[in-house]
Amino acid sequence: MYLQTRLHPQAGVGTLDAMSGGDQAGRRAVDTITVTCAIDTRAHEVPDAELAASARQSDGHYQALCGHMVAAAPMVEPDGQPCLLCTAILERTHATRRAVRQRILG
Repeated sequence: MYLQTRLHPQAGVGTLDAMSGGDQAGRRAVDTITVTCAIDTRAHEVPDAELAASARQSDGHYQALCGHMVAAAPMVEPDGQPCLLCTAILERTHATRRAVRQRILG
């Protein structure tokens, strides 16, 4: 599975798509985990699939929704300030799913 952040120039934010051969049927919800970066001290949203795939490498670097390569801070420390782009992408993705669900259910 490949993840792609699509930026929407009109709104200045993006949505997260799970890509499966480029078709619309491949789109689905992506679960994220908040990981604070030791470099910029921001709490970024990292897809759980990215964490699982990177577990084999164990180098402690993960790609966040915003595209930032997160160098994971110790998990015992409190989260940093939220990354505004990660937050905007998550909110836009959730709002899009709610709108579709409302159209379907009426």
